[in-house]
Amino acid sequence: GAKKYAAEDKSEQKDDYLLTKIGGPSALEAAVDIFYEKLVVDPQLAKFFEGIKLDNLKAHQRKFLTLALTKVPEGVDVPALMDTKHAKLFKMGLNESHFDLVAGHLVATLEGLQVKKEHIDAIVGIVGPLRVVFEEGAKKYAAEDKSEQKDDYLLTKIGGPSALEAAVDIFYEKLVVDPQLAKFFEGIKLDNLKAHQRKFLTLALTKVPEGVDVPALMDTKHAKLFKMGLNESHFDLVAGHLVATLEGLQVKKEHIDAIVGIVGP
Repeated sequence: GAKKYAAEDKSEQKDDYLLTKIGGPSALEAAVDIFYEKLVVDPQLAKFFEGIKLDNLKAHQRKFLTLALTKVPEGVDVPALMDTKHAKLFKMGLNESHFDLVAGHLVATLEGLQVKKEHIDAIVGIVGPLRVVFEEGAKKYAAEDKSEQKDDYLLTKIGGPSALEAAVDIFYEKLVVDPQLAKFFEGIKLDNLKAHQRKFLTLALTKVPEGVDVPALMDTKHAKLFKMGLNESHFDLVAGHLVATLEGLQVKKEHIDAIVGIVGP
C-alpha cells in the first residue's frame, strides 16, 4: 500500500519538471512572446514568418515546449513531427544554421527572464538534439527540389512545351519549301513527323533516358532517306532552318548555341 501511494504521489509530482522550475505555464507564455519578438525581427529568419499568423504559431510553440519541459507522451516521434511541420520551410531554405539562430534567441530570452543557467542548459540539452532534423531536412528537400527542378532544362528556357510546339510547326514550314530538302518529305504525313520531332526535341532539351543510343536511333529512323541521298549537307540545311526558327521566335542566342551544341554532334 505504501509503495502504491508513493508511486501515485510521484506520478503527480511535477516539481522536478523544467516547466515548473522556470516558473510554470505563465512564465512559458511570457517567454514565447518575447522569443517570437526576437525571431521575427532577425533578418536571417524573418522570411520564414511572412504571411504566418503569429498567434497560431505561438500557441503551437507553447504546446511543444510544455511537452518538452514536462514529459513527451509515449509514441510521439518528435523528430518526425518536427520534420513534417517544417517541410514547407525546408523547401524555402531552412537549415541547421537557422536552428542555431533560433536556439540563440531562445537562450537570450530565458537569460532575459532570469532563468537559472542550469535550467537553460537543461532546456538546450532537450532541444539541441533536434538540430539534426533541420540538417537532414534541409538536405532531403534540397535533393527533392533538385530532382524536380527543371529550370535548367533548355526546354524550360525556350518557353516550355507550347513554345516547342510552335517552333516545330514553323521549322517544318521552312523544311518542306526548301528545294534541296522538299523531296525527302514527299508522301510523308507531316503531322506524324512533327509529333516525332516534338518527342525527340523534348528529350534532347531535357534529359535523354539512360540506355537510349541517339546516334543509332537517328541512323535507323533515317535509313530510307539515306538511300535517297540524304547526307551531311542536308543536315547543315536543316540545322540552319532550326536556328532561323529559334531566332524568329526570339530565343536567346545562348540558348540557341546550346541547342546547336546538343544536335550538332
